[in-house]
Amino acid sequence: MSLEKLGPYRFKGVLGRGGMGVVYRGQHEDSGELHAVKVLSPTYTDDDHFRGRFESEIRALLKLNHPNIVQLLSYGQQDGMLFFSMELVEGNSLFQMQRQGHRFDWREVLAIARDVSQGLKHAHDRGVIHRDLKPGNLLMAKRPDQQPDEPKRKLPGIVKITDFGIAKSFGSSQNTGTNVLGTMDFMSPEQAKGEPTTVRSDLYSLGTVMFTLLAGKPPFASKSVEEGINNLIRAEVPSVSKVVPGVPREIDDLIGSLMAKNPDERMPTTLALSRTLEELEDALRYQAEAKTAEVSLMTVTDDSFEVVQDVKPSDLTDVAPGRHRKPRAKTKPIGGRTAEYTERDHDQIRRESEAGSAKPRLNRPLDTRDNYFNTVTDHLRKQQERTTFEPDTVGGGGKIPLLLALLAVVGLGAFGLYTVLTPPSAENLFEKIDAERYTPHEVLDEIEQFLELYPKHANWVTVDQLGGIGRAIQYSNRLQLQKKRNKNRLSVMEQKFLSIVELAEEDSTQGNQKMAAFVTFHSSAAGLSDSDQKLLEHAKSYQAKIRSDARSAVETNIKQIRSAMETAAKSETPGEAMSVYRSIVELYENKLWGKEEEAKEGRRLVEQAGRLLDQELRGVGSN
Repeated sequence: MSLEKLGPYRFKGVLGRGGMGVVYRGQHEDSGELHAVKVLSPTYTDDDHFRGRFESEIRALLKLNHPNIVQLLSYGQQDGMLFFSMELVEGNSLFQMQRQGHRFDWREVLAIARDVSQGLKHAHDRGVIHRDLKPGNLLMAKRPDQQPDEPKRKLPGIVKITDFGIAKSFGSSQNTGTNVLGTMDFMSPEQAKGEPTTVRSDLYSLGTVMFTLLAGKPPFASKSVEEGINNLIRAEVPSVSKVVPGVPREIDDLIGSLMAKNPDERMPTTLALSRTLEELEDALRYQAEAKTAEVSLMTVTDDSFEVVQDVKPSDLTDVAPGRHRKPRAKTKPIGGRTAEYTERDHDQIRRESEAGSAKPRLNRPLDTRDNYFNTVTDHLRKQQERTTFEPDTVGGGGKIPLLLALLAVVGLGAFGLYTVLTPPSAENLFEKIDAERYTPHEVLDEIEQFLELYPKHANWVTVDQLGGIGRAIQYSNRLQLQKKRNKNRLSVMEQKFLSIVELAEEDSTQGNQKMAAFVTFHSSAAGLSDSDQKLLEHAKSYQAKIRSDARSAVETNIKQIRSAMETAAKSETPGEAMSVYRSIVELYENKLWGKEEEAKEGRRLVEQAGRLLDQELRGVGSN
């Protein structure tokens, strides 16, 4: 028997089915608007585990309000059946588009990755990791301002992330250990091993999505779960440009860095990825325009996007849990709730508040089956940020402890909200940045925050320089990873830059001189490409790092030489003193000390050790 009504919704058909429930096309009986209503399957109504996962999805969505994430509109329970409604997105998932024959080119994939990274940043900033990112969970939504007769563009709308069914909040212990959740083709190696997931796990999945959209299939094909896990953990990431000719090597390298087996070798944040995507799009656009002008080829226009076909509800079929869903019906454009409806929602909340009615409930005992319905408003979102605990009843004997616990949680929630909304002070930020001055790539987010919030601070120039060094280190690390995968893919200029970086790791003083020559030479060269110009900027910043390392190395060497000479001066036999002086001369006589004042002191000490060695030798000879 099919479900006809739940809460304020009358159902007009099924949009899709998944592992935990069914998504219906629901019409709100008051507003008349169509929404997507997800209902927990009756099979799992009494299963605390699945009810918990379903409620976790609601909690995750309550924190999120972003154009690149499908928006939660309401949630409730009726006769023990949990459900929630979302905006109804017109358009198909990226998986459905591929199934219908659409081939994504690299320009589209970059635009998609940019949309997804922005949505992920919003979620990550609020402590939510998606953990099941895949083409089937990315919807191509019509832009709210798009007109029916508007010319086609490279992407017909914006990409929205959906299905937070196994999302995880930072710090929670759910779904770790041997309880592996996710879709095999797109999960990260740490997920496959049952290890804790981080924001970099989502970045790995996004890299896999990019590969799949370009190649038409996931990077690791397998015939069994065991083979799939082995591929995720051990197999090298294939080169998408070898599968799809014409894909720029920069995109190949980006996907490779996102899909690094070791999470520490991936980009640290979605913010860093967004900036990389912007830079990459600009660089590739510049190269394409230059090439087009040179060979007089026809420019690729926005008309090249293939129109997505409509999908009828009759095309929908049931699929097994964990598999891709069949296409959903094409439905009403988003634009969602009208201003009148939104105002009515706010009025309802205000009236309930004034009347002293119960607050909207979500964090409730799983064995409670009473009915409730909550419309999601800004008021409720803020309330969810302030507290995550709402007791349904307070027994007589436990009233005071429960009230105290509630007050403590509310207080902590308010403090947490205050902390989130209040930016860190310049002093706190600079203290954290200064502590990592030799590894500024580890605090790039804090550096960017400092530069944005405190442009007139006395340390702004210092922090700006550290930001340049941090980005240069991040760039060199990306080239190092690219070199490991395929050395021939590096340009001559990139190879030379890396060779100097490697030299500087062995001898910072000599590396400083080589990098200075590299910068001077290429700064005087004409006709550098946009990517080479950016490499040159990174080289200038990296030179500052090497110079700092060289100065530190000189100071360390001088300190060690002085200590050795003091030991030699106190030695009881001429032979011991001669051995120490001789070791100083042999180690440092031919060293490239540089031109700094500290370097002059180093050369002076070595010369002094040489003279003392001669004196000791003459003394031994005279005896």
